[in-house]
Amino acid sequence: MIPLFLAFRGLARAMVAVWRDPETKALPLVAGILVLTGTLFYWRFEDGWTVIDALYFSVVTLTTVGYGDLHPTSPGTQIFTIIYILTGLGILVALLSSVAQQYLKQKAEMGKLRERLGSRRRGYPEEGAKP
Repeated sequence: MIPLFLAFRGLARAMVAVWRDPETKALPLVAGILVLTGTLFYWRFEDGWTVIDALYFSVVTLTTVGYGDLHPTSPGTQIFTIIYILTGLGILVALLSSVAQQYLKQKAEMGKLRERLGSRRRGYPEEGAKP
């Protein structure tokens, strides 16, 4: 249970790092707006869909899971879905790759820190340190 908690903590830290980085700061916001746009569109234009149905379909579509239990029924919503997938997939991939990049960067920094702490405990001088 502890390793799972630590993994989620690392993921949360990576997401915060993406949010703070000026180059990637807009990605979470754009992804959120994309999901909101899809949710509102499907809720409004698909007959019988609740907000939850529309949100579910938007997320399942953008993540390319595609269970097939819900699908657009009119030509207008089908065309919107094509554009939504092509646009959203790129944005979601950019967001997920930025989070993964930050996660790996933090893991590497923690590994270096542990290595330095371990060498100090053993009494070995750090690399490049003067005696």
